[in-house]
Amino acid sequence: MMTTTDLLRVGADQVPFEVRRSRRRTLSIEVHPEPRVIVRVPAACPPALIEARLAERAVWIGRQVQRFRTLAAQRPAPPRYVHGDVLLYAGLPHRLEVSVARRPVVRREDGALHVGLPEGAAPERVRRALDTWYRAEASELFTAILTERFDWFRDRGHPCPTLKVRRMTTRWGTLAGPARRRGLLARLSSRASRSVSRMTLNLALVHAPRECCEFVVVHELCHLEHRGHGRDFYRLMADRLPDWRERKQQLESLLIL
Repeated sequence: MMTTTDLLRVGADQVPFEVRRSRRRTLSIEVHPEPRVIVRVPAACPPALIEARLAERAVWIGRQVQRFRTLAAQRPAPPRYVHGDVLLYAGLPHRLEVSVARRPVVRREDGALHVGLPEGAAPERVRRALDTWYRAEASELFTAILTERFDWFRDRGHPCPTLKVRRMTTRWGTLAGPARRRGLLARLSSRASRSVSRMTLNLALVHAPRECCEFVVVHELCHLEHRGHGRDFYRLMADRLPDWRERKQQLESLLIL
């Protein structure tokens, strides 16, 4: 994949802008929270076409950049990981209760997250204990959602993706691996159809309600059929998850990314 970086004028502002060329067939435009604009294009796509598409989408790009900047201004202060902090988990606020214990232990009970650590443990140890617990909870939740939502894609001949959970700064999830191949290429390359994709989901999703996690999982599953974000992709999203737009808006409003 080839990437070029520049600045894109959005209204009176200049926003970091990347063109990423790869072996894809469609052109897509993405606006990320930093804010940053990414244009994904076929390797041979002429610059004039990219400029024309950006001009067509200029109003939409401006709205997205302004929305992300407004959300960033509303972002609450990061947690201190001390007794009495309020932490978001599964879409709900939880009071942090820190107590003394021989070995690290975390449990969720009565609207609180209880963390037991040896006496005098620093806030960083509280954060690490919670992080370990979050990862275990996220892996269990995401695996359950993937299992529930995969039947339609299995019927289409896709192997179930492997699942990885990690912290990401700009994305809720990614899917690495082969998209569906069609026509002659599919018949000549049956091996590709058996290749297993890898779905990576952002650990930050543990702070969101389950319906938001479902949106991200379904979004990534739809990339098994359509690599880019074209009309066919969004038609499939609407078929698999009719209220995906509402779920996406809810997720972004949580200010956890």
